[in-house]
Amino acid sequence: MKKLLSALVLGVLLSSAYAKTPIENYVLSLPKESLSKVEINDLLHMREEEKLARDVYLTLYKKWKLPVFKNISKSENWHMHMIKLLLDKYGLNDPVEKTGDRVGVFESKKLQKLYNELVEKGSMSLKDALMVGATIEDLDIKDLEEAIKRSNNKDINLVYQNLEKGSRNHMRAFVGVLRRYGGDYTPQFISMSEFNQIISSKHEMGMMKSSKYYNNEFYGVVERVYTLPGLRKGIYWWMADVKTDNATLKVAIAPTWTLQNINIRPGDRVEVKGYKGMYSFITCEIEDKTTSLEYKSKSRRCK
Repeated sequence: MKKLLSALVLGVLLSSAYAKTPIENYVLSLPKESLSKVEINDLLHMREEEKLARDVYLTLYKKWKLPVFKNISKSENWHMHMIKLLLDKYGLNDPVEKTGDRVGVFESKKLQKLYNELVEKGSMSLKDALMVGATIEDLDIKDLEEAIKRSNNKDINLVYQNLEKGSRNHMRAFVGVLRRYGGDYTPQFISMSEFNQIISSKHEMGMMKSSKYYNNEFYGVVERVYTLPGLRKGIYWWMADVKTDNATLKVAIAPTWTLQNINIRPGDRVEVKGYKGMYSFITCEIEDKTTSLEYKSKSRRCK
C-alpha cells in the first residue's frame, strides 16, 4: 500500500511539474506549417541570441550584483524556452543542447565573439554594463522584427511578437536604470524614432504564463522590510523579503510616496497576490495576517 501511495504521489508531482502554461498550449495547438530554410535559420539563431542575452546578464549580475540583470535573465530564460518549444514542435535540432547550455558557450561563432565583447565591455563599469543591456535589447528587437517579416507561420510569429514585447520592456528597464545612474543610450540597430517611442510608452503585457496575477498567490513569513530605488529617479519602493515553502521572494509593495509608513514587520505572516516584475513580484494585494493590514494596488496591471 505504501508503494502504491508513493507511486500515486510521484505521478501527481510529475504531471504538475510538466504541466504546460496556457500560452504554451496555445502555441502547440496551432497547426504545423511548412518551414522555409530562412525560417529554420532564424529559429536556430534566435534560440542562441536569447541565450546570449541570458548569459551576458547572468555574468554581469555576478560582477555588479544589480537586480535588473538577474531578473531580466530569468525572462530571457523563458524566451529561450518558447523558442525551444517551436524547435521541438518542428523536430529541429537545438544548438543550445549541442553546447550543453553552458553559460558563455555558443555554437554560432558570431554570437560567441559578440558574447566575449559584450562581457568585456560590461565589466568595465556599471554604466557600461547597463549600456550592454540596452545594446542587447536593441539588437534583439531589430532581429525579431526582421525575422517576423521573413516568416509566414502563425505560431512562429506569435512567439516572436511576444518576445519583441519583452525586449521592448527590457529596453525600458535598462535605459531607465542607466539614466538614474547619469548615463543614456543611443540606439545602434533600431531607429531613433522607434527607440524614443519605446522609451516614452508604458510597459507592455507580453507573453503571460497564466491568467490574472499570473496565478501568483502565495503565503509566507516576512524576513526583512526595506526600501529600494525604482526605475524613475527619486522614486523608492517599500520592499519585503517573504520566505515561502520554496524560496525567499523579493516583493515590491508600493512607492514610499504613496505609503509614508508600512505596518509590516519581520515575522509577520502575509498573503501576497501579484505579478512578476523587476524584483520577484510586484503586489496587487498584500494582507498581513498578523497585523490585519491590507493594501490593494490601483495599478492597471491588477485590474
